[in-house]
Amino acid sequence: MRSLLPDSWESLPALATVLDPGRLTELFGHELGGPLRTGHLRYKPGVSVVARVDVESTGSVHWVAAYAPDGGGRDKLEKVLARAGRAPRNGRAAPVLVADVPGRTGQRLAVGTIGTDPELRRALAVLGPDRAQGLGRPGDPARLLRYNPRRRAVLTDADDHGAGPVTKLTAGPSPADPLLLTRLAAAGLPVLTPVPVPGLPVSPHVLHYPWFGDGDLAAHAVVPGGAGHSALVHEAAAAAGTALAELHVRGPSLLGSARVGAPLDADRKLRSVAADLSALDPRSAARCARAGRAVAEALAGRTGAPARLLHGDFSADQVLVRRSGRPDPPELRLADLDRVRTGAAADDLGGFLAVELLGAGAGTPTGPDGLPLTGALLRGYEAGATLPPRPDILAWAAFHVLARSMEPFRSTAADWRERTDRRLALAERLVAQAGRAPVTVPSVPGDADRTGPVSVCADPVRALGAVPETVPDADGRPLRVRRAWPADSARLVLELEDENGRVRAGEAFPGAERPWTVRALPHGEDPRLPGLAAAAAAGGRVVVHRHRRRAVVGTPDRFVKFLARGRAVQVAELSDRLHGLGTAAGFAVPAVLARAEDRVEFSVLPGRSLHELGAAGRADAYRAAWEEWARCWPVLATVAPGAELLPAHTAEDEARTLARWAGHLDAFPGLLDAPPGEAAALARRIGEELSARPADRRTRVVLHRDLHDKQLLFDGARLGLLDFDTAALGEPELDLANLSVHLELRMVQGLLDPALRAAGEEAVTVVARALGADPARLAVHGEATRLRLACVYAFRPQWRGVAQGLLDGLRS
Repeated sequence: MRSLLPDSWESLPALATVLDPGRLTELFGHELGGPLRTGHLRYKPGVSVVARVDVESTGSVHWVAAYAPDGGGRDKLEKVLARAGRAPRNGRAAPVLVADVPGRTGQRLAVGTIGTDPELRRALAVLGPDRAQGLGRPGDPARLLRYNPRRRAVLTDADDHGAGPVTKLTAGPSPADPLLLTRLAAAGLPVLTPVPVPGLPVSPHVLHYPWFGDGDLAAHAVVPGGAGHSALVHEAAAAAGTALAELHVRGPSLLGSARVGAPLDADRKLRSVAADLSALDPRSAARCARAGRAVAEALAGRTGAPARLLHGDFSADQVLVRRSGRPDPPELRLADLDRVRTGAAADDLGGFLAVELLGAGAGTPTGPDGLPLTGALLRGYEAGATLPPRPDILAWAAFHVLARSMEPFRSTAADWRERTDRRLALAERLVAQAGRAPVTVPSVPGDADRTGPVSVCADPVRALGAVPETVPDADGRPLRVRRAWPADSARLVLELEDENGRVRAGEAFPGAERPWTVRALPHGEDPRLPGLAAAAAAGGRVVVHRHRRRAVVGTPDRFVKFLARGRAVQVAELSDRLHGLGTAAGFAVPAVLARAEDRVEFSVLPGRSLHELGAAGRADAYRAAWEEWARCWPVLATVAPGAELLPAHTAEDEARTLARWAGHLDAFPGLLDAPPGEAAALARRIGEELSARPADRRTRVVLHRDLHDKQLLFDGARLGLLDFDTAALGEPELDLANLSVHLELRMVQGLLDPALRAAGEEAVTVVARALGADPARLAVHGEATRLRLACVYAFRPQWRGVAQGLLDGLRS
């Protein structure tokens, strides 16, 4: 939970509850009808926090808000309550619920229906009181398409055949100029224009649009299909490029008296983004500021481009598509011209490129033309206008990536710090590429550690192996692939994340007609883990889910680990034994609170992981934590428990583990750039070196066997140690090498400053001396760890570049 919190959260402690679905459900779930989750977060440190709240069981939508009790915050909340009323209406729950934040005097949270949104009240009045009260609630005939509290709501009365308008409500006057949209459409440009709705008054806060088509270009792109479907998507993207070129070229002459935005001040915008980010994570903010200066300088040097009329927020989801019979091309409309402005054409094109890089399925392109949608868009654009220079497009793409640096936090993603870092790394490489020739686009976000351009392999066998960045859900919405594991030679197990930041499980099967067939499980469901569904439905937060194997659910007072039937007993026994040994050595260790055949329940430890502290640049805490580890680890390692307490893990066992992972990598060719059988050959060589020392000359100590920076928590005083599922007796060099190589890995990932890595390495060196570790054994265990991590991370789309670097290093 602590990893979700920004550095400034103590200035408004209610934020911690807003970001914790379990706590929020405890306060409001009973009245609202089930477990809650949040999104669309807006946070002003020390002032206010507002977010969307979804009730998973009923589908209803609300807002949640908190204000600082001083500085007028209490009065603001009282005004909201006074306008909305707090009495139940029409047999429903009260439209606004209020609760005190436990343990935080003066901090209060309010949850209200969309109909009580204080900033949308003018727009809601147009709909009428009955319609407004039912908006977002079960039984409402309107379908809510989008809701961003205090900003906008989009709903439709359209039926399955698309009959009926789409209504957009905005807190301020609609930023889209209806007269300009009508003028553009009359001139033949395919833009979506507002229409009147009989019986409803005209209002600057409410616009109605006709329903058009059968989905947007982004949705079509992520839905699996055959060659015909792929051709339709590319044809639609090319048509969108031609339409955009027409808007750019003809638009300025059609402005008339319409008011549109001026060209963006890139430097000012990016300085504002860095300032906002500084309240969340100062280290990321400093990095954002540096990248922003580089982007601003690159854009400042690209003058002389003709002024165009820009869409202003152009991406694939702003292109509505209607399928038509072949050979006729698909019809389309450009939608959501709320940010229309003048400026350079590369602004719109770079924005489209940025969104595709940040979104689904970009693969490993060598340039904008290599991306499936951007490439087709640019080819279509060239049919209607001169294409801007590629460096201009890349510089603007870097701008738009940086401008979206806050999105992972605002979406309440559990790993928002890591995702923000990946965006910053992408922007850095984009702006660097903008100044080079030939121009190439770096790999997709998450693949942050490849240096230079990434080649595209045309070999269909190799293409089959690549794990996708995202996969479609049953309704076509993209699911981000967080991790993947080989289940056998023909199936991958996926850990996914949906648009709301929820962890899901899935499977992927390679096929002949398309690279992967994917099956995503509903949230919290797994037939092999029968207790998981009930825990998730009760408001628990799924933090890990490996299909058929294990899942971890967090609640306010415990973590529950669900395991395949029969494994929980051993895990509980090992955890019990290590709790006693670890506590005696000075570590904080989770206690086993309860156990059953399929689960083990653990107490919650305070603090943040060393991984988080390092990524956040918390140098003092990070160094203190390593000093504490160096003090306690030799005590635990040499406690010398009875042979029956822990299983043995020999060098031969480690060699077999390594060979198994190398076999997994070879079974999925194309994950890494490696000849067939190379990983297996490396595993054999390293395995022989591991087994070369006679067994009777190997020191035996207590091993964790999965010891790395995410398993260590520090609360400022005491170091916590997690996850003893694989605890054993074996060579001390194994754990020490694992720690050392993970420090190396974090630095390569861009998540750890070299100076902090050195502090961790120093602690490992001190402990190695204390345990009498053999430098030669440390070296061979280090090689084994690098090969194993190369195989593991090859299955994680965002870190394939890192995996490739680890494998390349073993070849020399």
